[in-house]
Amino acid sequence: MFNIDYELNEKIHAIIINPYLSWDELNANCDLIQKYNIKNVSTSLNFLCHIKNTLSNHKIHINTFISYPFADLPVDFINQFVCYAKDAGANGIEYTPNFLNLSKNKINSFGNEIENINASELPVTIIINKKKLDKELFEKAIEIFLELGITNFQFGDGFGAPISNLEIVEILKYLGKQNSIKIVGGIKKLSQVVDLLDLGIDCVGTSNFNSIFKEIRIN
Repeated sequence: MFNIDYELNEKIHAIIINPYLSWDELNANCDLIQKYNIKNVSTSLNFLCHIKNTLSNHKIHINTFISYPFADLPVDFINQFVCYAKDAGANGIEYTPNFLNLSKNKINSFGNEIENINASELPVTIIINKKKLDKELFEKAIEIFLELGITNFQFGDGFGAPISNLEIVEILKYLGKQNSIKIVGGIKKLSQVVDLLDLGIDCVGTSNFNSIFKEIRIN
C-alpha cells in the first residue's frame, strides 16, 4: 500500500508540544524520530533548540508553533518570535491567526497580521479549526489567505472532535490540489492516517506517532 521508508515517514509529522514532558521523555521522542526516520516535526519554541541540536545529523524539517493555540500573540511581537525561531533553527512557522479581528470585520488588521507573518522568509502554515468558525467567516478567511499567497494549511488544532471526512472533502473543494493540507487532531491509528491520505490530504500531524509506526512495523 505504501513505501514506508520513503512515504509515511514524510507524511506523518511528529508533534512534540506537551509542556509536561520530562527531560527523559523529550529525548525518547527524539530517539523515536530517528528510529522511524521521520522527516517532519512540529514543536514549541521551548523544545525547538534541543530537538534541532539532538537531530542535527538527521535530515529533518522542523516547524515551530507561534500564537498557538489561542491566537493571543500581539502583532507587535510577531517579528521577535519569528526571529527567535529562525535563530534557533526553525525551518517553518505554524501560526494561528486572530480570527476575532475577522469576526469584527477588521479585514485590514486581519490581513496585515497574515502579511506580517508571511514576510518572515520562513514558510508559513496557517492553523484553522474549521469547527470553530461559521461558514461565512471560514470562507472569508480562506479567501484572504489565498489572496495573500498562503499555500500551507493545517486543519485541526487538537481541541475538540476530529475533523470529519465530509469537512475534508469540503476543504479540498476550496483549496484544490495546488495547496498543501495537513490534518491534526485525534489521529492515533494507522487506519486513520490511510483514510485521510486516501481522501487527498498531503500529511497528518500527531503526537501519537510512536504507536502508529509500531502498527506499520507489525503490518
